[in-house]
Amino acid sequence: MEGPDLSEVLEPETGVPVVELGLVREGEDGTLYYKPISPYTPQILVIALGIELVLYTRRRVKLENYYLEEEINKRLEMLYEAISDQTT
Repeated sequence: MEGPDLSEVLEPETGVPVVELGLVREGEDGTLYYKPISPYTPQILVIALGIELVLYTRRRVKLENYYLEEEINKRLEMLYEAISDQTT
């Protein structure tokens, strides 16, 4: 993955970098796809890590394989658009 070093982004429950756990992958369009460590990961931790990934990378981040992914993805997209508008 190009861009910021994702080995500095830690999974909140374990404290292990998300790349070491294989929780983030890059899509063909440059979007980062994030899969929580467990389907039972508390919502606040999933949301916090999604926000951190958007702010750290300045890229689109989409959550996958989580029961609230549709709602959280809407919010992550809003954040991405807001920071993109500020940089243009």
